[in-house]
Amino acid sequence: MSAVTAMVLAAVAAVLVGSGAALQQHAASAEDPHAVMDPRLVLRLVRRRRWLAGMVMATSGFACMATAISIGSLTAVEPIMAGNVLIGLLVSARLVAGRLRRSDWFGIAATIAGVGGFLALASPSEGGDPDPAFPWAVPLVVLVVLVVAGRTIATRVGAAQRALTLGALAGLSFGSADALIKVFTDVIDAEGSGVLTHWSLYSWIAVSSTAFLLQQSSFHAGHLGAAMPASSALAPTTATLLGVAMLGEEVRGGWAIPGELLFAGVLLMGIVVLARSPLHDPEAVAALAVE
Repeated sequence: MSAVTAMVLAAVAAVLVGSGAALQQHAASAEDPHAVMDPRLVLRLVRRRRWLAGMVMATSGFACMATAISIGSLTAVEPIMAGNVLIGLLVSARLVAGRLRRSDWFGIAATIAGVGGFLALASPSEGGDPDPAFPWAVPLVVLVVLVVAGRTIATRVGAAQRALTLGALAGLSFGSADALIKVFTDVIDAEGSGVLTHWSLYSWIAVSSTAFLLQQSSFHAGHLGAAMPASSALAPTTATLLGVAMLGEEVRGGWAIPGELLFAGVLLMGIVVLARSPLHDPEAVAALAVE
């Protein structure tokens, strides 16, 4: 029953996070230029009602997601969470008074088929060997290096490339933060207040704060179609891989592996197609309306 509850919560979280992301991006893109990862951007955004509404929705979605992760497995929750890009597209279409195109419907079908097919074949579950494949310091140090290098690159490229770069870094960071949620919620279950002295809680605070700033910077740098593809694809991929490598979560092996890889590819393809929809770009929508 807990697995079903986790999946339902993940679906609710995807709706809230996708809706919140669309509202936040439309508000952030209207701000004056800021330096990459400038915290003052957030201080200006809190004055915008649309951004605040998006923040409330995204935060509520995060609470649902954290609960889903705590009672379920990352390998089951994260593919469902990837559906937030679908919701983001629908909300963006509403905001810019656009209509879904054939490619958008194809992306919707691919995303749904990818999630359903992967979960059916993989039959993800907790268990197996709970010992990490290597110390947690390894993925965390790699993440820090990538963020520092990526931020440097983002300052030297155009707006669309900057949004894509920062979105990719946000996806890696959010995926890592999701895995850390599983770590410290397991500590809470085992030790209760012992989590206050556990490294995972403070690592999660640092990683999730960085992910949030990267996300808002990517929204500010370009339209949602530039910012969302890498973030939406890399977050669930990163969390799922960390769930298997670091937390001992299991997916069905043997004959099911080719099918799992196929459906995971279909899911990622659907995410990219949806995120690249011109409905995420108000200028593209205006151009389509003229044609």
